[in-house]
Amino acid sequence: MKSGKIFIAFSVLFALSSAVFIALTVMNFTSKETPQAEVKKAASATIMNMDVVYDAPAAELDGVVSNNAKETTYPEGILEYLKPAYAVNHQLAGVLTIPGTELCTAVTLGNDNSFYLTRDFYGRYTSDMTNTNYGSPFLDYRCSATELSKNMIIYGHTTGRDTGIAKQSFRSMRDYKDKATFIKAPIMKYSTLTGEYTYKICAVFLSTTQGSADGGYVFNYIYPDMSDSNMVGYIEQVKQRALYETGVSLEPTDKVLTLSTCIYDYGKSVDTRLVIVGRLLHEGESESIDASLVKDNTNYRRPQIWYDSKKIANPYKDSRSWQPSPN
Repeated sequence: MKSGKIFIAFSVLFALSSAVFIALTVMNFTSKETPQAEVKKAASATIMNMDVVYDAPAAELDGVVSNNAKETTYPEGILEYLKPAYAVNHQLAGVLTIPGTELCTAVTLGNDNSFYLTRDFYGRYTSDMTNTNYGSPFLDYRCSATELSKNMIIYGHTTGRDTGIAKQSFRSMRDYKDKATFIKAPIMKYSTLTGEYTYKICAVFLSTTQGSADGGYVFNYIYPDMSDSNMVGYIEQVKQRALYETGVSLEPTDKVLTLSTCIYDYGKSVDTRLVIVGRLLHEGESESIDASLVKDNTNYRRPQIWYDSKKIANPYKDSRSWQPSPN
């Protein structure tokens, strides 16, 4: 009897252990698929996420989706999971997610770089009681929804951590001023309408949009189609401004993804952008990074106005000539 009970107990224990092992195996397998799953979730959940934020009737939005889907002519080669969102808004450009952060959003493409600064995925104004416009992330109008430019630029606001729109905002970008965030989440996933791409973050920097704040110079990092030769000067400008070294290479032949958002590190009077640059993952390259190569850049480049306020010499004052060019 005792041996029988022991056998039964052992069998139950074995079964439980096997179940746990299988569950963990499934979880591990699923975690490997998480980045792509997140991309698909962002695309399919765009409509429902927005109705939570702006109190639009879910049933009404469901109707919009189903009616538009019947009447929509889709671009050739469009990814299947993007069709529902595209049916609602034909200015859908793709989906962006940064695994390991809250950012997981549809990306639009307007006729200019101002429309979606103040409008949501449906083209509605996104103003709250404080008159803060959340807008929605959008691709630079000079880029394509189906083809990769040399430099794919996406703009967004950093507002929204304490609202339902958090996943659709660029709030997570602020965390990248701390190199620990980069070490934890060094990869960006971006899907155009027709393709899926992985970018490895290679630089995080600050840049002013005002020539008056930097000796008359503005670093034009938002140029879509630089040539390989012209990219050499761009890379130097990025390295000078990088808040820390990532250990991730950036070569003139690389294609990059640029995220840009407003920030006020130099004061409200200086129009500044926080920028994250990722380069397209090389064929056969791992998505992991070497954390031992990540180091602070204590002398990163600031605008001239900052050096003047500190009464110190600007070591980069003679590096103001680079301009983007397709040649």
